[in-house]
Amino acid sequence: MLEGMIAGSFSGSTMSETCSDLCRKMNIQGVDLREATVGNAFSLNSNGRKVVAVSPEMVTSMSSAEVEAVIAHELSHLKNNDSQEKGLARLAKLAFVFDPILHLVEAAVHRERELLADQSSVKYTQKPLALASALLKVHSAFHAYVPGPGAGLFVGHQGKGWLSRYPDLDRRVQLLINMAREKKTQTISA
Repeated sequence: MLEGMIAGSFSGSTMSETCSDLCRKMNIQGVDLREATVGNAFSLNSNGRKVVAVSPEMVTSMSSAEVEAVIAHELSHLKNNDSQEKGLARLAKLAFVFDPILHLVEAAVHRERELLADQSSVKYTQKPLALASALLKVHSAFHAYVPGPGAGLFVGHQGKGWLSRYPDLDRRVQLLINMAREKKTQTISA
């Protein structure tokens, strides 16, 4: 499945250097930065193979700070073992397909991990507004629907409600704006 979702690497590019710098800061090793052939950006840790993939279209539509924030968000998923957490939630839902509570739990786990990745991205880049801007661009641009196992792997989605795997965009952006305000307040106080 993974091979059908990725293409060439970004080795030797500025983006590759950004990813390497973030990997050092975040103490993550062995990450392969690749082009996403579906969606906009995702990360996956499968059998020890760590991949961050971003679409060339997304990269060209964003500033370098926005791309850095998105890569940090995706690396955060790897650092926090989100593939495992999301996978366990999905397996529970599939094992007990008729249990509506597990459908809610699986979606809640996905939303929680997205917000955690946002916080982690800000921690390592110090650029909450860049991530907010990137999320807004992703939401206003394109959305490739990926059914089945690939669903829920991308940086943003427009779904709302208790079964959505992504936090509400307005709430998510507001949390990032609040982080920027807090950071600014701490700078002024220091």
